[in-house]
Amino acid sequence: MTDPSRPTCTICHRPLWADEWHRFACRPCERRIADHLDHLPELIHDLHGLLTPGSRRALDGPITRSSVEPPAPIRLDILDRITAAAAVLDTWLADWHDHLQWPSPTYRTDPLAEAAAALRTNLPWAVEQHLAIDDFAQEIADLHSDATGLLDPGKRARRIGHCPAPAPDDPAQACGAVLRYIPGAATVTCRWCRTTWDAIDLGAALALAV
Repeated sequence: MTDPSRPTCTICHRPLWADEWHRFACRPCERRIADHLDHLPELIHDLHGLLTPGSRRALDGPITRSSVEPPAPIRLDILDRITAAAAVLDTWLADWHDHLQWPSPTYRTDPLAEAAAALRTNLPWAVEQHLAIDDFAQEIADLHSDATGLLDPGKRARRIGHCPAPAPDDPAQACGAVLRYIPGAATVTCRWCRTTWDAIDLGAALALAV
């Protein structure tokens, strides 16, 4: 039985080890965030290849369209995602600078890559000191999942059922939020109650709930 007095990770809600009690997030969650930040710049850069309809196919072979054919319009949904990713990273970095009483962040050539690198560098501070590290982790995971799904539809998150964890505002009731699973992922996190499940354990729980 879990000791209710034992501190838990604010991201996955698992009990923290004794040497993690000074942290808001466990080490596995910190590594997951770091991994997302390491890969985000490349993923977002690759999204530029989807800006025009058919552009991915054009990268794989010779262009066969007539040179007099007008250029395809830019996909605004992809552009919005690229812009949003840069804005999210910049907003969080500015927030961290404010907490640390540092000057506002500045960039040299690539704001997205530089912001991701700065957040990655200061992540050890954030998991110990930032009260909203769980919100940060979720937003970064969402950016990573969204970009991955666009680039490889086979890895797009799929709806698998409703969260069986106790509801945050009424433990007598199930949370019931829609759960989405990314193929190949070892865990599934409920976006509403933030409960994180091992994929195998969740499959068994959902089967029992039917």
